[in-house]
Amino acid sequence: MSSVFPGLKQIIIFISFVIASWVLIHLLAVFGVFLAVAYPLWWFLFPQQTFCLVCRAKREGEICPLCHRPVHKAEGISPKSLHSAIFNGLLIIVFSFVSLGVVFAESRVLLAVGIPSTPKTVSFVIPSKGQYTVGEIFPMKIELSNIQTAINTVQADVSFDSQKLKVVDITTNDSFANIFIQKEINNQQGYARLTGGLPNPGFAGKQGIFGTVYFEGISAGLAQVAFLPSSLVLANDGKGTDVLKDFAQAAYLILPDTEAGKASSESGQIIMHSQVLGEETQANQMFFYDENVNVLGSETQISPIPTPASTTSLKDQPSYQLLDLLSKIDQMILDFWEKITGIVLD
Repeated sequence: MSSVFPGLKQIIIFISFVIASWVLIHLLAVFGVFLAVAYPLWWFLFPQQTFCLVCRAKREGEICPLCHRPVHKAEGISPKSLHSAIFNGLLIIVFSFVSLGVVFAESRVLLAVGIPSTPKTVSFVIPSKGQYTVGEIFPMKIELSNIQTAINTVQADVSFDSQKLKVVDITTNDSFANIFIQKEINNQQGYARLTGGLPNPGFAGKQGIFGTVYFEGISAGLAQVAFLPSSLVLANDGKGTDVLKDFAQAAYLILPDTEAGKASSESGQIIMHSQVLGEETQANQMFFYDENVNVLGSETQISPIPTPASTTSLKDQPSYQLLDLLSKIDQMILDFWEKITGIVLD
């Protein structure tokens, strides 16, 4: 085989050495300190089964600086004294800290190349059902939950049954965002969009309100409302990773007009107008669209973000899966020492 493929044996030896070294480094990063503490005790109980690390590394006949004797491997290379055993333990501690440093550096390199990728965890949250009357105005908050990575941009695209509902307005009161670049309402096609965000460091709360859509029931029946796949929630991770996982949907029952419904409608209009007129608008919010333009029922061109053609995901590639596994192992080791020492290693 070696004659057919010159150098194949050396390549196999090199790869085996790299794998063995990687395994040893990660084992020392986890267990090295405990091994160092146990080493002198192990030597005391089983001296002949314990070898001196420096004697092992020295050539035959050379002097071991820890044991202060010539190395004769045939006669055994156990530490000569407790002093030598303790220094061997200290040497293991040094190797352990070096190994932990290598693990930390490896995790930083993998993170720099985008491994692991920022996970998709965020969901839109809206009530799954509701009951209103024709003419009644009611709010639907655009709320995000399970935000595990800080976010800086949100595009909320909402579809609704234009035969039974219409959007009266979209407000941004109590929003975690302070910059808004787009607000579109198309009551003919049943479409609404609110796009905005905030600068670095982004929003890092577990959940937050982005805006509020005010619907009005226009005819009786069951009206479907859903967030479109063109919606986006971008992480503040330097790569603009879309972390949106779930697209909420709801079914609202619109009942025929009644006297009670008229009262609810008037109450809803009072609440909605108090916010739309700006009485509660945050002073630090900036808008880059013309709020004075009446877009209700306009022929706004709907241009959802195109979905790319079906291709093999990067995460499905074996190389990515291998690097992702390495990253998870590194993170487990770092998390282990964070819990023990309280020192944040991320």
